[in-house]
Amino acid sequence: MTTYTFTVTGMHCASCGILIDETLEDEVTGVQRAETSVRQGRTVVTADDGLDPAVIAAAITAAGYPAVIATGR
Repeated sequence: MTTYTFTVTGMHCASCGILIDETLEDEVTGVQRAETSVRQGRTVVTADDGLDPAVIAAAITAAGYPAVIATGR
């Protein structure tokens, strides 16, 4: 498993974070867990090794919240 942190903009309420988490967990194959903090403007994703973080960032952005990878390990 690999953990990635994304900086996410455009979130205004808890529903935004829930939408991001559900989108990632339900629609991106290989995402095991997503946890979004609207207050901190970030999403932490645990994913299968080898999943391209650009795929995750693109899914967050497609949901309406521009995202860029901040860290990965």
